[in-house]
Amino acid sequence: MTPALDSLFQRIAARLSFNQREDNYLHNDFHALASAAFNMEKRFDKAEKIPSPPQEMRLEALRRLRLAKELTEREWRMVFYGLADNDPLYPDRPILLEDDVFFPEVDNAIMKRLESKELKRKDWAALCSSYFAYQHESPEANPHWCVLRGHIAQGYSVVKSAIRREKSWMKTIEFYHDIFTPQAGGVISQQLLSGENNSLSSLEKIAQIPDGSWLWKRIFTVLLAQLDTLDDPQFLEKISWLLGLAAQWLRFRDDIMTATLTRYYHSTYRDQAHTALKQAALEYWDSPQLKSQQNKWNQYVPEPVAAMVRGWLARQDLMHFFELLRGNGDVDQARLHYWLRFANQMGFTRIVMGPDAWHDRGSDFMKFREENRGRLSHLRGGRSFDNAMIMQINDYIFVEFSGTGNAMYAYRVGQAPFNPETSSLDINIHLKDKYRNVLRLPHTPRAEGYNKVRITGWMLKYDDELRKLGIRWMAEEPITFVDKKAPSPVSVSDVKIINPLRDTAIQRLVENTSCVVSDNRQKGGVLSVQLKSPDDTTERELLRLGFAPVTKEPHRYWIK
Repeated sequence: MTPALDSLFQRIAARLSFNQREDNYLHNDFHALASAAFNMEKRFDKAEKIPSPPQEMRLEALRRLRLAKELTEREWRMVFYGLADNDPLYPDRPILLEDDVFFPEVDNAIMKRLESKELKRKDWAALCSSYFAYQHESPEANPHWCVLRGHIAQGYSVVKSAIRREKSWMKTIEFYHDIFTPQAGGVISQQLLSGENNSLSSLEKIAQIPDGSWLWKRIFTVLLAQLDTLDDPQFLEKISWLLGLAAQWLRFRDDIMTATLTRYYHSTYRDQAHTALKQAALEYWDSPQLKSQQNKWNQYVPEPVAAMVRGWLARQDLMHFFELLRGNGDVDQARLHYWLRFANQMGFTRIVMGPDAWHDRGSDFMKFREENRGRLSHLRGGRSFDNAMIMQINDYIFVEFSGTGNAMYAYRVGQAPFNPETSSLDINIHLKDKYRNVLRLPHTPRAEGYNKVRITGWMLKYDDELRKLGIRWMAEEPITFVDKKAPSPVSVSDVKIINPLRDTAIQRLVENTSCVVSDNRQKGGVLSVQLKSPDDTTERELLRLGFAPVTKEPHRYWIK
């Protein structure tokens, strides 16, 4: 019954009792009103979604509770809705879910309704609303919240037993049964990953789940952890879907992009640029080649992953430079072949285009300029068909030119006569400085008969000179990315086998992780894992395995 009808119902009933007389007209009108209210109540209970009451009504009931006032059933329901509400009039007061003084009263009120089997669906929905609205990264660290979770799970059984026929909303709740368990989000994330049709929107309404709920964070944490369980072809098929999720769920966009890029780095496709993934990453985080964006990329992904994307951009730029921007038409395939060997080591590339390339109205050129907006510079001082390519490898900047007959120039970073990110550069003043270069090499003798494992002609001289600068082709001396926070491995014997399936997975996880493991389960304690440094992938996997974060101890997790 709505508050307005409830109030009117009580006032009329009180009036009748006071007068102690039978007025047929009023009596009939009262029963008609009561009947209408009953029918409205039935329709209300059948509804898929029960709307939340205004915050002011919730706060008024919360204030009465703290003043030790006797509460009506409706006011108790407002309290159930407001367990996670902050009161702007009393900003120093804890919310009820964190209040050790007043939460026990709420606990008793819920227990009475459970024991007497009188918990109504509206009360249960109110408790769900507070359960999902609690603002905490690790809600299970709050014992009151855990008590509430248990009451809601038990309360559903009470509500269900009072309903004769199973309703559609009940089927939805029972399908997503784990939302009231420590494994919340597992069923939803697995269903999302498998691509099954789901009634997630229905669950969102029925269980009163707000957009900012901890549950969404949990769902995406578990979901993204499961990417590591897919083989490479399965993962490749999921990338478009993951990018769709990133566009839809802005709150978790960075998490999704981080997980997707990292998983791609660990796949066999690493050296093959994924166009859609690359474009999305550039749109959200800008180019990892730009110094101003380095911190952003390092905030979201490990350095090897950022290096992978820089390699994609370098290969793309080299292909465009030597094939599309070939100046007077004489593309030098030998130079393209040579520099592609070093693409994965290039931390920065930039194409400097002459007037012909800037003003070419051909569809290929127009598309190229649009897709590389912000990554191109203007070339001045040379012939109209000249273009230049700037490449940084380690501490050196190399400059190549699109037309044959031009030597390659190299400069030490910080000593070059130009800023590589400058929007306009002069070919003679900046790029061909005769005095500040550390190398000036012509492309002679002619390179012929070269392939992936054999180089000839001028390439041999280039390799010799680059070695003197500490730069080697990867096939000669493979470059590996070393994590400076890398692990001191944990022995698998530190984890006892009690639950074979789960504990074996835990053993595999901690074996190559920098962490401290303490397993006291055989003594009645818990298994705890303390990571020595933040590790999103490991922490997601710990949560997926059922671990809970330890309050006020960052990166520490426990499980019974």
